[in-house]
Amino acid sequence: MPYDPNTGKWLAPSEAEAWGRFENDTSDEQVLQTLIQSGDLQAGQTLKDLFGFSGAKEDWEKKAWETDLDDSSRAQILRNYAERGYYEGGDRELNDDWGIQYEREWANDLDDDESFSDDWDRYRALLGPGYDIDYAHYNENLAYRSTVERMGFKDLRTPFNSARQIAQAEKILREPGYDWDEAWVKNNATTYNDQEVEALEDFAKHNQTRHFDSKTNITTYLNPQDNRSLSTKLYEARQAGNYNELKQPGSPQFVNVIAGEVPKAQYTPEGARIVTDNDVKQIYQRYWGRDYNSSEAGVGIEQWEIDHWKDQISQNNWSYETFEQTIANAPEAKAQGVRDLGKAYFNPNAGKETEITGKLTAEPAPINPPDLTIRKVTTRRPDNIPPNWTVPGV
Repeated sequence: MPYDPNTGKWLAPSEAEAWGRFENDTSDEQVLQTLIQSGDLQAGQTLKDLFGFSGAKEDWEKKAWETDLDDSSRAQILRNYAERGYYEGGDRELNDDWGIQYEREWANDLDDDESFSDDWDRYRALLGPGYDIDYAHYNENLAYRSTVERMGFKDLRTPFNSARQIAQAEKILREPGYDWDEAWVKNNATTYNDQEVEALEDFAKHNQTRHFDSKTNITTYLNPQDNRSLSTKLYEARQAGNYNELKQPGSPQFVNVIAGEVPKAQYTPEGARIVTDNDVKQIYQRYWGRDYNSSEAGVGIEQWEIDHWKDQISQNNWSYETFEQTIANAPEAKAQGVRDLGKAYFNPNAGKETEITGKLTAEPAPINPPDLTIRKVTTRRPDNIPPNWTVPGV
């Protein structure tokens, strides 16, 4: 037989070249007869008996989908396989790996992502368009499900959803001496049923996205798709740093604010910063405590000082940083009462309030309130009413 049962490899007969070259003209019966003539099948056998369609080598590997295929589906897989190996000009050595066994064997190196991707794409091409892994088979297989804890699933009941997961699970199953507890798998690692999935989806709609603890003033940010207990989610979120803590505001800090517009920085074509007049004034103000907006001697920055330093910068080829450090380390910066005022912040609206109020008209003189005197009125009984007369009924 042109295959090795120990390795799961099968070599298509040379007559199979016709399947790929004349795919539309090759009937299912012709595919079967070719394999009988080549000795891959005996007279009276069907494609179901072909190695690769006939079951698994291990009990835990059994895949119902391999034996449930009808002969027409098996024939189509064989035609796709031949087309890949022959008709498309591929190397016939591709056929050394029998496609239907390929999912089980996983001969590629799992640590080589590029190899894994190429091999998986190759396998998909062998089986034809529309094929996908039957994840339900693996998710219902207790042996495969026993590996999820070793594989690091956060939720052990999460279903398999990638080829890499299945390959890793099978690698664990093939480890010498690997054993698993069927009762533990049934209680902890089986996938959610349809009712549980629906309940989880409903619950997820009401999951918190953040949690505030009034005792610690900590707001923790949570994953709305995480359906585990709140205590578990809070612990993991805080371990990951997904929280903010409200703290008492600190003492007011001095801010170095300068009245005026922000001076525009200038750079050479190479990207080095140029020291301008405004830069000299700003650095003087920060380190020596001078008034940025004044040119008064001893108070602000005089023009001769600016010219002197620009000349020094030119002669010594100083960078912006070198000039700043020169001013910061000068004796004037270390004099008593002088300190580094820090980064400058420019306020273009400084003085605007005084400017606006200066244009307002003076407040009008106050108006004296009127002096109102209420006339005192005395009452007396009219002369035509007797002294002892009263209102009848009262």
